[in-house]
Amino acid sequence: MQTIDQKVIDYVRRYGRVQPQDVAEEFDLGGVQTLNVLKTLEDMGALRLVEGGDGTFAVPTGQSLCDPYTGVCI
Repeated sequence: MQTIDQKVIDYVRRYGRVQPQDVAEEFDLGGVQTLNVLKTLEDMGALRLVEGGDGTFAVPTGQSLCDPYTGVCI
């Protein structure tokens, strides 16, 4: 089963550029929880949060991130 982090990065990769409220609606998350997930993924290097004309957007970095201990990739 995929974690919320894996689901969110898959969603961002699929659509290329999404706003935090899109992520919140898709995964039924609160505002703070959404920002925490996106910030965690940004800290991992899986996506970037960028400012645009219509607010903040999450965009994928194109990196594949794998945990060397578990072998799980997101």
